[in-house]
Amino acid sequence: MTDYKGIKGFTIQSGSSDPSNPIVGQIWYNSDSQTFKGSTPGVGTWASGGNINTARNSATGAPNGTSTAGLLFGGAGVPGIGDVGYTETYDGTSWTEVADLNTLRNSPGGGGTQGAALSFGGWGPGDNEAETEVWNGTSWTETADLNLGGEVAGCGSSTAALAISGGRSNPASITAAVEQWNGTSWTEVNDLNTGRRYIPSAGTVTAALVMGGHQSPAGPATTDITESYNGTSWTEVGDLNTARYNAIGFGIQTATLAASGSTPSNVAITEQWNGTSWNETTDLASARTSAGGGGTTSDGLIAAGYVSASINISEEWTKPETTTVTVTTS
Repeated sequence: MTDYKGIKGFTIQSGSSDPSNPIVGQIWYNSDSQTFKGSTPGVGTWASGGNINTARNSATGAPNGTSTAGLLFGGAGVPGIGDVGYTETYDGTSWTEVADLNTLRNSPGGGGTQGAALSFGGWGPGDNEAETEVWNGTSWTETADLNLGGEVAGCGSSTAALAISGGRSNPASITAAVEQWNGTSWTEVNDLNTGRRYIPSAGTVTAALVMGGHQSPAGPATTDITESYNGTSWTEVGDLNTARYNAIGFGIQTATLAASGSTPSNVAITEQWNGTSWNETTDLASARTSAGGGGTTSDGLIAAGYVSASINISEEWTKPETTTVTVTTS
C-alpha cells in the first residue's frame, strides 16, 4: 500500500509548533494542540483601506501598483465639477493629493507604478481625448498622442504599454483597435477579435489579457469574452463566469484578478484567472462599478467607483501562498 512518504516524498513531521514555510499538500502533527494540520493553497481576502480624498468614478489606477504603493488619477462624477485631473497616492494607510493631470479626463488607460506611470486617452472636455501623459513620481508631462482617442483599457509600464479597444463619443461607437507604446510614440498593432468598451485588462505588451466589456455603443450588451495577447495576435480563451463591464482587472496574463463591475447591476464579484479558466473567489465588501486600482493576484488595491453616486472607498486585496488547516478524520 502506498504511504504518505511515497506520495509526497517526505514523512509526517511532529513538533510543538507549525512549520514557518509549509508547502501546499504538506501535513504535520502539532504536539502542542495534539492535532494533525495541513497546508492548502491560500485564499485571498479584501480588507478596508483608507478613503481617497475626493470621491469619484471612472478614475484609473497604476496597474502595477500595490496595496501599499497605489496611484489613482483622473475621474468623473465630482459634484459641481465633473471630469477631473486629480491624482492621489496611497501608502497602505492614507491617500495624499499630488499634482493633477494636465488634461481633465475620465476613463483613461493606464500603465506603470506609483513612481513611474502613464495616462492616455479617455473622455474629457475634448470628448475623445488622445493625450498621453507620463508621471515621474512628482508631476505629469504631456507627450505623444494616441492615434485614436477615446476611452481605452490599458496595461503595461510607463515605457511599454497597450491601449486596448474602447468607446468613442460624437457619434457613439466602439472599436477593436489596439495601440502599443514604446516610450516615445504609439503604433497600431493587431485588433481584438471582438470590439467592446469598458473592458478591464492586465499584463504586458507581449502577454496581455482582457475580459468582459460591452459591445453596444447605445447601451449595455454585456459580454463574458476573454482574450489573450502574445505580442502579435489575440486569441479567445475561457469566458468569465459572470459577464460584466466596467470591472477592474490586474495581475499578469496567467494570474489575473477581475473584480467589481456592472451586469448591468453593480456587483462585488471577484474572479481569478489561472491561465486556463476563471474561478470565483472572495467578493468585495462594497459592490461597485467604474473603480480604479492595480496590483497582482497576491497584493492589490481597488479604489473609488460608483454605487448610487461616486464613492471614496478603497479595499486592499491580499492572498497568502498557503493556508494552514486542521485535518479532521471521521
